[in-house]
Formats: sequence, C-alpha cells, structure tokens
Amino acid sequence: MKKKIICLMTSAVLCLSLLTGCQLGSRTSSVPEEEGAVTAYAVDFEANAQRTTNDYDSDTQFFLKLYNNTVSSSEKIEIQYFADIETMSKQLSTELLSGGGPDLFVFRDIELPNFFNYARQGTFTDLAPYLKKSGYDQRQFQEAVFNYGVVDGTQRFIPLEYGIPLCVTTQSLAEEYGLDKIGEELNYQNYYELLSKIKDMDICWFSEIESFRDRMIPAFIDEGSLEGQFTSPKFYKSIEEYRKLKSNQAKYTLDTEIKVDYMEALVNQRLIFYNEPMTSDRYLDFRVDNYLGTPEGKKDPLLLYPIKEYNGEDYCAYVGEMMAINENSNRKNKAWEIIEKSISTSFQSSISGGSSCPIIRNPINIEAQITNQRDWMNSGSVMQKRARKDFVDQYYELLNSVTKCDCLTYNSMYVQEIFDPLYLEYESGTKTLDEFIKELQNKTGLYLKEQN
Repeated sequence: MKKKIICLMTSAVLCLSLLTGCQLGSRTSSVPEEEGAVTAYAVDFEANAQRTTNDYDSDTQFFLKLYNNTVSSSEKIEIQYFADIETMSKQLSTELLSGGGPDLFVFRDIELPNFFNYARQGTFTDLAPYLKKSGYDQRQFQEAVFNYGVVDGTQRFIPLEYGIPLCVTTQSLAEEYGLDKIGEELNYQNYYELLSKIKDMDICWFSEIESFRDRMIPAFIDEGSLEGQFTSPKFYKSIEEYRKLKSNQAKYTLDTEIKVDYMEALVNQRLIFYNEPMTSDRYLDFRVDNYLGTPEGKKDPLLLYPIKEYNGEDYCAYVGEMMAINENSNRKNKAWEIIEKSISTSFQSSISGGSSCPIIRNPINIEAQITNQRDWMNSGSVMQKRARKDFVDQYYELLNSVTKCDCLTYNSMYVQEIFDPLYLEYESGTKTLDEFIKELQNKTGLYLKEQN
C-alpha cells in the first residue's frame, strides 16, 4: 500500500510541474484579498497515542497549535488532522493531482515523505521573492541550516529549528578513560574502534545509539548513481560494529537509571557519554543547571564533544520543523505571513524550549539564539556562574561550527519499508550478513529509481 502511495505522490508532483502557479503580488487594489483561513495538514499523534517519547522529537501538530495560540482568531491556521502519515499522504497525492492540497506545508522528514521530490517538481512555491519583499537578510539566520531549504538553486522551504549531535561527559570520566583524545576524533564511522580500547566493559558508552544506524543510511546511498553502496567493505564493518554496540549495551539495565536522570548515570560511572542526536541549548540549560546544583556538579565540570559525520570532517545540524507554500494555493501571501512570523526573533524565541514548550531545538534566527545564550548564561545561582559560562561557551562554539545540514534520518518511507525490516532480520539471525546486504543493495536501487 505504501509503495502505491509513493507512486501516486510522485505522479502528482510530475503532473504539477506542468501547471502554472500563482505569482507573488502585493496587497494592492489590483490584487484581490485572499479570503479564508490558511490551511495545513497534520497527523494527530496525541489522539492516537502515537506521539514519540524521545526528547529530541517534536511534531507539527504541536507547532501548529502553538502558533494558533499566539495569534487572533482571524489569523489562525485551519488544521486538518489525520489518523496516520499514510492516510495523510494518500489524500495529499489525490488533492495535488486536481490542483488542490493545503495552502501551507508544515512538516518534518517523517511527516512528509519525499519532500525533496515535492520541492524538485515545483509543488513548493519559490520563497526567494517573499524573503526579499519582507526585507529579510540571509545573514539573520544560521546559514548552513537555512540553505538546506534551497533545492536546485531555489528556496523551496524554510527550516524553523534544528539540533546538533554531541556528547556530554564529566571531567573525571574524561581523565579516567582518556576521552579528550577520543572526543577529538569521534564520528559516526570510528566510534567503535575508539571506544573498544576501553577495557571496562561494565560501563555503557552512549545513552542513545539509534542515530548511529540512522546516519549509516545516507552515508552509503549515492543519489547521483541512484544506488546504494552497501556492498563496500566499509558498510560491512559499520553494520557489524553497530550490531555489536547494540548487543553489548542491551546487557545492562541502564534505561531505568537514565530515565531518572541522565547526569546521575554519568556521576555513578555507569555511562561514558550522555548523547542526543538533536541537542539544543534550552534542553541542556535544564539538564546542566540541575547537575550544577548537586555536590558532584560543584567539583566535577561537564565537557562537550561533537559527533562528526561519517566522513570525519563535517559537523552536521539536523533540521526539525520546516515550512513551504503550496504552488496551487490562492492564499500565498497569507501563507507567507505565517512563515514570516515563524522566523521572526520574537516567535523563534518562544518555540525554543522552556517549561511550557516541548519543542526543544535551536532557533534558526541568530538573534533569537543570542537571546537564548544570554538567558542561559544568567540562569541559576551565582555560585554556578563560572562552571555554567565554560559549558555555554563550549556549546556555542560547537553550534557555530556546523558545516552542513540534513534530516536526522533518510527518507522515512525508505527506512520503514526497506532498511529497518531487512536490518531486523539480520539482527535476529533470520538473515546472514551477506543475505542482508545483497537484498538491501538490490531493493535500494529499485527504490531510488522509482522515486526519480
């Protein structure tokens, strides 16, 4: 069923490339007022108890509700909810074929599969004229993240917020296990080689490991040749080491302890690195200040190490919510007003975390980031100020070291339909490593060719 939906979606965007879209116009007497509320679609995770419990995950349902709570009734987005992603995707493909669909796309990678195909085929309006008319300068935003919305030279969508992958540990752990040297070299390719030198096998290496598998997928997919590179010796080595990492960490009852307090696991030396693939300043603000208030926090500083990309060079930001405007829409100006507000300093500051806001990633707006940094630096007690300053300075040095941007995972439909089912058969022993890789290579090639 999902393959049929993807085919329908691809057909839709191909057909749409032949259609003529509305052009940008100012609100003058010659341009009629765009009537009606701006529409958007979202999966109703809350109603179906599907909302993820991962701290780095948020959803567009929450974002849209947050936006509507900040505007007057006449400015609210009209949200149509769906029971699941598959149902939403099916309706989207049907509506787009007939020149319809929502005015505004608000999405994450998992909620709008194949969004790059939508962008490439002209389903998303070119936003560059709107940015220019609004007076926005690209230097107002985190450049590497903002440019992720540029597809084939055109600004098709705008990321709203993002996270970065890093590891937190204590100075005492770093000294005992030589983590300074390991941290300088750490990336998604060599983590096993570096950490296997640690002889103490009663301690877990990472609090989160699924992202190590997630990043493996784009590292071994060649979009240019439309095929995977899974038969390479590097992939053999990578997938085996990930499986060994997962198997080793499953031996310990660390999850319960971590759910109580990530820092407690570090203090008790049950864990080497507390890590998140999409960490933000606001989330660390909460974690760090709690730690600094403990006796251990007063004498054992926290250290940060980045996890670089598979090539060992790039430091990647992972985008969260994104926005685009439907080329079919007759409310483009009104839809742009929503994006314009969503990337403003005041709104960006409001979506970036806090006790009442579960969206916990970094704002793309640089001025909002500066506000966050100042607030973080001034939080907590005076006694904690020096330790907090060192940590905050470390964090923002990493935040400003981003060289590229990506989604945390590859196309979600590919992961759900092809990679994960085959990997789980390999992990359970149903398939040998050779069988897993051969089938993965073949199915990946077929999938990529179907999508292009």
